[in-house]
Amino acid sequence: MALPLLSSFKSKLANGGGAARPNLFKVSIKNTPNISLSVASTEEILVKATSIPAATIAAAPITYGGRPLKYAGFRTYDNWSTTIINDEDFAIRNRIHEWMRQISGALDGTRNAKAGAYVNTAGAYNEGVGTVTQVNKDGSSGQSYTINNIWPTSIAAMAVDWSTDGFMEYAVEWCYDTWTHN
Repeated sequence: MALPLLSSFKSKLANGGGAARPNLFKVSIKNTPNISLSVASTEEILVKATSIPAATIAAAPITYGGRPLKYAGFRTYDNWSTTIINDEDFAIRNRIHEWMRQISGALDGTRNAKAGAYVNTAGAYNEGVGTVTQVNKDGSSGQSYTINNIWPTSIAAMAVDWSTDGFMEYAVEWCYDTWTHN
């Protein structure tokens, strides 16, 4: 009995192109008003891990006759997380720090048109666009998700340790408004 079921499963995978692989992806992060703060296309491979963004529709309870009736409320989005492998020049990390300074101000707390104004001199908000693209086994681009109006909300510490072998990496949390499936 299991053999026909197994054959059916295998044929569905073979005829449908196979299953998507979680380790075949690429990530693009662009700061739209100030493109110099973006992750360059040659650096996109340094994004080691991320996720396809999630969405939740919160319940909006209304009490009637002493009982809560649940209706669909607003769609909410958790922060989007990325793990980035650090390059020796700290280029990506420094650009993310600069992006954060342009939003929140200089390191000494001062604000001016360049640091902390949130709206840049061109009148655009200092937000960007993130894209997660699933890569097919043949190397072509598959499903793609665009994360709209992103900005870095936190950048994690990086440990330096004599006993650790491997690459330095750090996590970045991104706040965003919406995402779309392309």
